[in-house]
Amino acid sequence: MTKVANTNHIQEEEHAGALPDPVDTESKQAPSTPQSNELTLANGNHETADIENEAEAPAQRPLHSVFSARKKALIVFMTSLGSLFSPLSSFIYLPALNTLARDLHVSNASINLTVTSYMIFQGLAPMFFGDLSDMAGRRPAYIIAFLIYFCANLGLALQSNYAALFVLRALQSTGSSGTIALGNGVIADIVTSAERGVYIGWVQIGTQLGPALAPTVGGILAQFLGWRAIFWFLVIFSGIYLTVYFIFVPETGRNVVGDGSIPPKGWNKNVVNMLQDQKLRSQGHAETDSCKERRIEREKLATTRQLRFPNPLKTLRIVVEKDVALLLFSTSLMVTAFYCLIVPFPSILNERYGYNDLQIGLCYIPFSVGSAAGGVCCGRILDYNYKRVARQIGVSVDRKRGNDLRHFPIERARLEIGWYPMFLGSSCIVAWGWALQARVSLAAPLVVLFCAGFFLSGCISLLSTLLVDLYPQHPATAMAASNLTRCSIGAVATAVVQYMIDAMGLGWCYTFFGLLAMASSSCLWVVVKWGPGWREARFVREEKKAERRG
Repeated sequence: MTKVANTNHIQEEEHAGALPDPVDTESKQAPSTPQSNELTLANGNHETADIENEAEAPAQRPLHSVFSARKKALIVFMTSLGSLFSPLSSFIYLPALNTLARDLHVSNASINLTVTSYMIFQGLAPMFFGDLSDMAGRRPAYIIAFLIYFCANLGLALQSNYAALFVLRALQSTGSSGTIALGNGVIADIVTSAERGVYIGWVQIGTQLGPALAPTVGGILAQFLGWRAIFWFLVIFSGIYLTVYFIFVPETGRNVVGDGSIPPKGWNKNVVNMLQDQKLRSQGHAETDSCKERRIEREKLATTRQLRFPNPLKTLRIVVEKDVALLLFSTSLMVTAFYCLIVPFPSILNERYGYNDLQIGLCYIPFSVGSAAGGVCCGRILDYNYKRVARQIGVSVDRKRGNDLRHFPIERARLEIGWYPMFLGSSCIVAWGWALQARVSLAAPLVVLFCAGFFLSGCISLLSTLLVDLYPQHPATAMAASNLTRCSIGAVATAVVQYMIDAMGLGWCYTFFGLLAMASSSCLWVVVKWGPGWREARFVREEKKAERRG
C-alpha cells in the first residue's frame, strides 16, 4: 500500500481557515484498513503485518514547503534583491534632474513630470502583476517584469529627447514596481505564519534600502560619468539579476508546484529543472510510482488554473474590505512619513549645512542601516509573539506544516506589539523636525534619522505581514492593494511637503506628520477589536460563493 503525499495547493491558512484541535495532530492514529483486518483473521492472531503498521502511520498535515534551507535562502535573497529595484530606480534618478533638464532643453517643471509618471505607474502596475503571479505562478510574473524593466533602461540610456524619456520612465516603473507585490507572495508560498514575520522583514530590506542608497549611487554616477551612466548601471544590474533568476530560482506558486514537491512544467521551469529532466531522459529512467503521482497531481493543479488577462479589479475589491482598508490606511501614513523624511533631505542639508551631492548621499547611510535593522528585528519579535499568543490559547505551533487561522487571533498576535514602534517612530519624526529647526550639530539629526528608519521600517514590516496573513491565497494581489494606496497617498504628500516646510517651518511641519502617524495607531486598535469578526464574515461569504460555484 503506497501512501500518497497530499500536495494540494490549498495553503495552511486557506481563507485564514479553521483553528486546529489543540491536541498535537501527530498523536492521532489513522483507522485500521480492511486489508489489515483480513490479515489479522487469516493469521489467527491479533498482530497485523509490518507493512500494515507502516500504512497506519499517524495522520499529519502535509508540509507547507519541502524546499531545503539552502534553497529557501536563495529564494529569499533573490526576492529581497528584486524588491530593491523599484525604489532604487525612483530615487537614483533624482540627482540628475537638473542635468537632464539642461541637456534635453526642457523646464524643471517638465522634467519633474517624469517623476510623477513613475509614481503613478508604481501604484498601478502591481495590480496586474499581483493577479498574474497568483494565477500563473511567480516565475512568469518575475521574468516578464524584468524583461520590461531591462528594455526600458536600455532605451533610457540611449534616448535623447523628452518624449522618449517620459514614456520610458513610465515603462521602467511598470517593470520594476511589479516586484513589490510579488515579494511577499513568494514568502507566503514557502513559510508558515509562525515564521513569516522574520522572512518578510528580510524582503522589506530591499524596499527600505532603495530610497536611502539610491541618491548616493545616483549622485556619484551622475557627477563622474554623466546621467546616462545611471541607466547603464541599471541595465547591467537588472541583466545580471534576470540571468541568475532565470537559471537558478525555482517556481514557488502553490497553485503550480503545491508545497514544492510537484515538478513545474513549461515556463515555470528554471534552467536547472530543464537540465535535470534532460539528464533523466537521456539515461532512459523509467517513471517511478512517486514521479507518476507527482505528475498526476501537477495535472490536477493545471486544471484549476485559467490563464487570462490579469484583472486589476481584484486589487480594488481587497481595498474596500473593512479590516484591510484600515491596515492600508495606517501603512500608507507610515510610508508617507518615511518618504517625507528622505525626499526633502537633500535640499535641507544643502541649505542649512552647505553639503554637496556626495556628502548628502553619505548622510543617508544611518537611515539605510536603521531601516534594514528595523525590518529584521521587528520580524523576529512578530514570530515570538505569534508563538506566545498560541501558547496562551492552547494551540501547538507547527512551523513546518502551519496552523489554521480561522479562529486564531492573528490580529492580536501581529498588532499588539505594534504600538511601541509606531509611538517611537512618530516621536522620532517630531524630534527630527525640531533638531533641524534648531540647526544643532548634524550628529543629532543623523542619530534621530537612524531611529526613525528603525521604527518606521518595523511598523511597515508588521502591517505587511498581517496583510499577507489575511489573504494567504492571494498574497501578491493583497500587496498590490497596499502598494496602490501607499503610492497614491505618498505621491500627494511628497508633492506638498516642501510647500508645508516653507509655510510652517521644519519643526511644526514634522510635528504635524508625527502626530498624523501617531493617530493612525487607532486603526490598529479597531482591527484588533473588530477584525476577527470581519474576517469570519468574509470567510463565510467566500464559503457561500464556493458552494454556488460547486
